Amino acid sequence: MNKLLSREFITYCLVGLVNTVVGIGTALIFLNVIFPIYEVPSHISYPVSTGLSYVVGIIVSFYLNKKFTFKNTDKAGMQFVKFFTTMLPAYVFSYWLGYNLGHFTSRFLPDFIFDFFAKLLNVQTSVVVDDYAVLISMAIYLIAGFSINKFIVFKQNQKSSK
Repeated sequence: MNKLLSREFITYCLVGLVNTVVGIGTALIFLNVIFPIYEVPSHISYPVSTGLSYVVGIIVSFYLNKKFTFKNTDKAGMQFVKFFTTMLPAYVFSYWLGYNLGHFTSRFLPDFIFDFFAKLLNVQTSVVVDDYAVLISMAIYLIAGFSINKFIVFKQNQKSSK
């Protein structure tokens, strides 16, 4: 089977979808259910809700990728530290590269493409260019994250893989 479409890569993508749903769900539950019960003001509830969703997302992503994607049996302690300390810079780098690539390459694409989506979505063209950059960032992060997890974070320890 093609390496890009391996079972691991497809599972990694599915874990990403589950993780996204869990993260969004966490943010929305805190923002719209839990914090209103306690009358937490929005200037506090929004950053705390999104912060909690990221924390939950990191934990869920680590666990699901360890167990289902890479079927790794090594101890989780230092592995989680490695996961966090490699994925955070990968996210920042992917965001930076995607933003710059998106804005740079958008100059070479026909304007009518961005204008069409701007009219369709009833937004300014610059918003569509930003959306295009986000898609590029996500693609970079998907490939970088899979590679980092497969070859660094969840690489089977030589003793445990024998």
